[in-house]
Amino acid sequence: MIDNPNWLKPEGSAYFHQISQDCIKKLVECMEGIDIEEIDCDTCIKMQEILSDEIEDPEFFEFAIDNLSELASYIAEGKVNIRIHRNDVDELWFDVDEV
Repeated sequence: MIDNPNWLKPEGSAYFHQISQDCIKKLVECMEGIDIEEIDCDTCIKMQEILSDEIEDPEFFEFAIDNLSELASYIAEGKVNIRIHRNDVDELWFDVDEV
């Protein structure tokens, strides 16, 4: 029998964040009709606002913003199952499943 009520609680930061389908849909709508190579400042700001509503972890959010063009390219390719991962030495990367 487990006596510790905290045994399921992680000791450190989360190890991944699944970007929700609702967030992906909003990002797609924001990017609609825009060439990925030529995203303007207004579109970037809208995308940042959408991501700030989605991602609570400041490190995951900063990573997503710093790598916005990579994220946008996955979305433009129709890849919608996107996660941000963090390993035990705090390296971050996108993990994308094929549709």
